[in-house]
Amino acid sequence: MSSVPSNASDAGSLPGPVRVAHGSDDRPASQAVVEAVADLVGVDPDALADEADIVLYDHVDPDALDALVEHRSDEGFSLSFSVAGYDVRIDAGEAVARPAE
Repeated sequence: MSSVPSNASDAGSLPGPVRVAHGSDDRPASQAVVEAVADLVGVDPDALADEADIVLYDHVDPDALDALVEHRSDEGFSLSFSVAGYDVRIDAGEAVARPAE
């Protein structure tokens, strides 16, 4: 997994955000979201649907998400939505997921 978790150090707190880059390595934004959420859940991205019962398409159309984000390079671009109890924010270069508060 190529995500970089920023987890909290004390056991009683929520895990920190997980950031996954997209775009520059041919990883679409939708795949970055799946990888970030899977990291928080603690499963392999390929097993997110089977092991955690989380399907991105139930929350957002992955093809539409990729098309919306694909050619955005402006730093002011940001898109936020929720996926199965996780808050997700996508900008022109990364997807960030964290447990919903």
